[in-house]
Amino acid sequence: MTLANIILCGLLAVTSVQAAEEPRWTPEQQEIIDVASRGPFALNDDFDAWAEGYHPDWSYWRLGAETIRPRDEHMQAVADYMATGVRIVGFEFTPIDVVVRGDTALLRYNAIESIENPDGTRRDVHFSAAGFYAREEGEWKVLASNLYYVPDGEAE
Repeated sequence: MTLANIILCGLLAVTSVQAAEEPRWTPEQQEIIDVASRGPFALNDDFDAWAEGYHPDWSYWRLGAETIRPRDEHMQAVADYMATGVRIVGFEFTPIDVVVRGDTALLRYNAIESIENPDGTRRDVHFSAAGFYAREEGEWKVLASNLYYVPDGEAE
């Protein structure tokens, strides 16, 4: 058997294994992933539409923080930040796990948010998150967010 044939057999074996694999996510899990993967892009154009994805009872907690930030306070802080002229120019989203129980779900993921400052400089914010979702009237909304910002140099 020549080296080319060995390589070809290996590629065919890998391809057939991949084709036989079932999708990683159920349709319901994928629905939640799709909601989360939209990320912060709407912040650039329609803040209210972005904010609608968050349940009225939503809260934010950064790991290590001593307090939870309620929805209205956090939304105002985000609106003030966006008013400085920053823009979201990229969002890489990698779901790790989705657990669905009836009309609630827990989504764990890693993300990189790319931000362009008013002076044109860019920075990437790496974070890991756990989002708790609630389905109401057929729509998934974030009910709570727990984030860990990965310090510079520690991102994989």
